[in-house]
Amino acid sequence: MSPAGLEPHPLIASAEVLPPARTGLLRWAPPRELADGAASSGPAAWRLWLAHRSGWLARRLHAQADQALAAAELACGWDDARLDAELLRLRQALRLGRPLAARDVPASGASGANAAGAASAATLRAMPRAVPQTAVLALALAAVAEVAARSVGRRPYRVQLLAALAMHEGLVVQMKAGEGKTLAVALAAVLQGWQGRPCHVVTANEYLAQRDAEQMAPLFARCGLRATAVVHGMPAEALRAAYAADLVYATSKQLLADHLCDQIVLGGATDAARRRIHELRPGGAAQVRTRGLHAALVDEADSVMIDEANTPLIISAPQPNPLLVAAVLAARDIADGLQDGLHYSIDARLREVDLTDAGRAHLEDLTRTLPPVWHAPERRDDLIRQAVSARDLFLRDRHYIVQDGKIEILDENTGRVMEGRTWSYGLHQAIEAREGVELTQPSKTLARMSFQDFFCRYHRLAGASGTLQGVHGELWRTYGLPSFTVPTRLPSRLEVAPLRHFANAQARRAALLDEVVRLHALRLPVLVGTRRLEDSEALATELARRGLVAAVLNARQTAQEAAVVAAAGRPGSITVATNMAGRGTDILLDGAVREHGGLQVLMFEPHESARVDWQLFGRAGRQGQPGAAQPCVALDDDLLLRHLPWWLRPLRSALAGSSGLRGLLIAPLVRLAQSRAGRHAALQRRWLQQRERQMRKQLSFADDGR
Repeated sequence: MSPAGLEPHPLIASAEVLPPARTGLLRWAPPRELADGAASSGPAAWRLWLAHRSGWLARRLHAQADQALAAAELACGWDDARLDAELLRLRQALRLGRPLAARDVPASGASGANAAGAASAATLRAMPRAVPQTAVLALALAAVAEVAARSVGRRPYRVQLLAALAMHEGLVVQMKAGEGKTLAVALAAVLQGWQGRPCHVVTANEYLAQRDAEQMAPLFARCGLRATAVVHGMPAEALRAAYAADLVYATSKQLLADHLCDQIVLGGATDAARRRIHELRPGGAAQVRTRGLHAALVDEADSVMIDEANTPLIISAPQPNPLLVAAVLAARDIADGLQDGLHYSIDARLREVDLTDAGRAHLEDLTRTLPPVWHAPERRDDLIRQAVSARDLFLRDRHYIVQDGKIEILDENTGRVMEGRTWSYGLHQAIEAREGVELTQPSKTLARMSFQDFFCRYHRLAGASGTLQGVHGELWRTYGLPSFTVPTRLPSRLEVAPLRHFANAQARRAALLDEVVRLHALRLPVLVGTRRLEDSEALATELARRGLVAAVLNARQTAQEAAVVAAAGRPGSITVATNMAGRGTDILLDGAVREHGGLQVLMFEPHESARVDWQLFGRAGRQGQPGAAQPCVALDDDLLLRHLPWWLRPLRSALAGSSGLRGLLIAPLVRLAQSRAGRHAALQRRWLQQRERQMRKQLSFADDGR
């Protein structure tokens, strides 16, 4: 018997099997932590883990991919009527979970270019008994692949078939940038949509949700499925109609927000019986937005499930409190009279403000004549901490922008505006007071949930990404997702230059501008990636002074994103973008560009996660095309200031005066800072899980009846 008590089908032994991904020895690993904090995920997850760790699952997936590729070659000769008939037959077989008769496996006189897959198909047709469900899955995927070739003009490669099969098994797949994750996710979505239950395709941003749903719509329609994209601001009726589709493309924030709204309407009910009782009430069904949580396929899984899962999502409602509004304004004025080091201290790494004993005594003297809200020491300290944080820790055009007289929060991972989101505990009002805009009313929490808890509520969960380095363990511990690496189809031609280092940001900016001018003179397209909105606009302004026009892509230009990306691969084009262009965007190159070096990526400064750096580099050198990337770093970068150990910070002054010494030590220092930042973020997510679990136990209304 094979691992997990699963017997391999004879077909596997007859097909050529590629070596599985490196799995190492069988080792113990913690089970999936479910939403209720239980320490058991059932035998199914353990069987999946054992099959994965032993390498048996990898061998089976490779065999299925060979079989699907051979069947896809046979499907090339079908006319449209035959293809539609096979789609219907295979869809019914998958949905009902029944095997096919061996004689129903299609035969053809195809050339059999894939010898292993052809042998697999021949073995199936020769079998007197029924075709097993695993083979039905491969045949169904082959039919869907042929539909993709005819409807959207993209014939899936073997690596994409392999990725789709792995996601169907409940794995998170690592594919190199440019290998076709969008199509692989769409193939897996079709197989899941044929089950007749809700399937959500989670994307990194709304632009990708709309783009992917639109591009893959002909594929889904031919397969008998309807796909929609859900974005922020949709009317209630349109939202319910969108969620009624077989496949729903949306961001994790949108899905969780709509799920929490449904929980408020349903009174916390999550089981089918209580939900159905509510829907049977007059008008009850019209209030519910979604059809529930069954399956989710997460594109850019590391970004969505790791990087963006540091804070819970909260649904709140305004709660007028004029006394608090007046207190926030008073706290702003008081904070302006406090001195750093004397009255308070700031931990830039943790973004925390601590009042000193002298500061507390000073506040007590200042607030004797203020209203009673200031007489409670804890409340008084909170107001001042938020006022100081609004001034010193949360910066305009970096953490937020002022747009139409409102404070709009910027997502630090993507550089995009987080529409409809506000900070909690009075911080949002403190920033509004600092910027001089109209203060919004404080709010009360109606519902909240962490993204870890939310994704664990799906019955079926899988995903794909190009950068899973260093997060395999967290994906398993938190979500029960084993990782599977798909081999590359073509060798990479991306050339990543050594880290270029500078004593300060000013020197780096001047050198980077000179490099852009040089590359532009060679008629090569240039993509400059920045972490901050202010840097992107400053670079564009400096280039304009040198007579060069740069397209800017940041939170203020989201409407032009498609046009900017479409033109970014043209000869001599210059694009300056924040992180929002680092994931999911496929920059198409002109023929002349491919012949002379491809897209040139310049990284303005390193990110807190090396995975984000590689996402930016991955915009170039896609699908075997040429490309180059040049990372840059300055000693006064935020990464080094916040995350280097205190005992190494004095070393920065020595490195600033010695270029040779800086060249020897800068790369290890950047790696150390990124490693410390990653550990801190992981601990923060762990703490968030524990805190949310404690809150669910303490608040009786948070119990969902499980």
